[in-house]
Amino acid sequence: MLKLVTVSKRLFAFVMALPLLLTGCSVEVNLDTLLTPPKLSAQQEQIYQALQDTTGSEIQLKYPKRGNYLSAFIVADIDGDTGEEAIVFYEKSGLPSQDAGLRINVLDCINGEWLSICDRSAEGSEIEKVVLSPLGGNDRMNVIVGYSTANQSEKYISVYSYSDGYLDQTFSHSYALFDVAETGSGESNPDLILLGAATSPEFSAYAAVYRLAEDGRYHEFKYNFRDSYTDYSQLIYGTLSDGKVAIYVDAATGTSSLQTEILCMESTQLSNLLERCSHVAGDTVRRAGLACMDIDGDQIPEVPVQNVFLGYENADESEQIRQTRWLMLKEPRFYTEHYSYYSANNGYVFILPEEWENHVTAVNDTTAGELRFVAYNGTWEDQMQILLRVYIAYDEADLNEHLSAGYHLIRTKGTANYLVKSESGQELSQNIGNIIPCFRFLD
Repeated sequence: MLKLVTVSKRLFAFVMALPLLLTGCSVEVNLDTLLTPPKLSAQQEQIYQALQDTTGSEIQLKYPKRGNYLSAFIVADIDGDTGEEAIVFYEKSGLPSQDAGLRINVLDCINGEWLSICDRSAEGSEIEKVVLSPLGGNDRMNVIVGYSTANQSEKYISVYSYSDGYLDQTFSHSYALFDVAETGSGESNPDLILLGAATSPEFSAYAAVYRLAEDGRYHEFKYNFRDSYTDYSQLIYGTLSDGKVAIYVDAATGTSSLQTEILCMESTQLSNLLERCSHVAGDTVRRAGLACMDIDGDQIPEVPVQNVFLGYENADESEQIRQTRWLMLKEPRFYTEHYSYYSANNGYVFILPEEWENHVTAVNDTTAGELRFVAYNGTWEDQMQILLRVYIAYDEADLNEHLSAGYHLIRTKGTANYLVKSESGQELSQNIGNIIPCFRFLD
């Protein structure tokens, strides 16, 4: 059997390479060339033809990997003349590597015809993200581009301004993660936020806010982290009770864990709010994948940390069920706002009703294939009071069987049907109307 599989794989590879062999081409395969590019709109076709008229036809379009702009063609008014320009990222093909780097071309529509106006080299070989935005106290439109090298070992950000047919680079810096967001500075426009990784003992990890002044100068507000972060998973924001904007930084402390820094722009400095509450980022350590989020919709993100549910303190790790606590910052306190069960695999969070906190634990019933929440009085018993059952049905017969048994369908996603059954008659029982709002689904 193994020999037949090997032969089949070789035959498949030969068939795939045959058209190339017959045309005399090299069999070297570039994955980008195997992917079918998106079909261009009529406007994009016109822009593409105008670009080729300037650069020649041997070009390869380059696409941002993430963000709001995912096309190689970005059409917007970037010079404030009320007319739209087109920004195109591309590489020239068939040139020596030193001459075939990433380039940016700006085209303008003049008398109904697209014409290439400006062409310049770019910082890296891949485009991570593009943002178009004014910054700080300056209303000019900026083209903000995050670049990376082919293996993503290095990242660079460039900020350009376009006027009089010239794309001028006004800012350049290395980065690990960047965003453009309101920081509560009182300025009319958002600021540029950069996160930097620790590259050596002398160069620590940091967060920096760059504010563009009316005179065109960038003002830097920087905070050096105590921990040597090498990567970051996200930046999110929340408005605190006093109106300040808090910046939540989920930072990697290794390949399998995260922790959170909470910063805030105050006057002329970037402050660490956790330290002001007598906490450190190490108090938020948890496994990778548990990101900060606004779990209760109050516009203030919570930080998830985990411990075991009641009764599992001495159980083997493989048998433990973990409880997620959601920590909220409200100066001068950093405290647990909610207790929950978090199922990343099944894509939901169940926030425990307040009456259940410190009185209820979770049990996996493998026979019934469901999760149960039961009253816990300090010891495991054979017949513990069941308060809630959570079941996921994947076929119609199973769904109908559970509906007939009194379960309520609260969500359907794909083939997954999420069902719950609240058991009445117990001291801690909750009616189904109180239970359903406790679920948060992670789409």
